Formats: sequence, C-alpha cells, structure tokens
Amino acid sequence: SRAPKAPSNFALGTRSPSEAMAPKKAAAAGGEAKAGKIAKAVKGAVSRKVKKVRNNVHFFKPKTLIQKREPKSPRRSVESRQRMDKYRIIQCPVTTESA
Repeated sequence: SRAPKAPSNFALGTRSPSEAMAPKKAAAAGGEAKAGKIAKAVKGAVSRKVKKVRNNVHFFKPKTLIQKREPKSPRRSVESRQRMDKYRIIQCPVTTESA
C-alpha cells in the first residue's frame, strides 16, 4: 500500500514555466467576477451595525429545551423483594388481639 508515484518531470522539477502557469487562466476569469462584486460593494453606501438597546438591567438566561431523563441502567441493580407474604402473616399476625 505505497503512495502513487508523481510524474517524473514533476518530481525532477523540469516543468516549463508556461506549463506551470496554464491553470491560472480559468482562475483569473473567476477572480474578475469576484473583483466586480467587491467593486460594487465598495461603491455603495457605508452601512454601520446598530447596537441593540437594552431596557432592562436584569439578564434572563434564554429558555432552552429540557429533555426527560433516559437512564441507560436502572438506579437499583436488584428489585426489592416483597417481605410480607401469606406465610409471614401466620408468623407475625397483625390484625389479632395479641397484636
């Protein structure tokens, strides 16, 4: 997986100046259009930004989206076991006179 080799004349630096400058003609045409646009902007009136007038001395943080919690795992690893079943009631009766 070696990188492809550059053409031999490029590697040796034997390209003529005309070959090296050839691609600039297309870029020059684009540059003229860009220059024309800038010239129009320069000729126009100077616009200045207007500062926002703040009538309140207190700054309120903007209200943003508050999302519901979506935990990736449960808070407790094991569910709680119900301690009072039918056998436990016989062992420890709660609704009798002895209680």
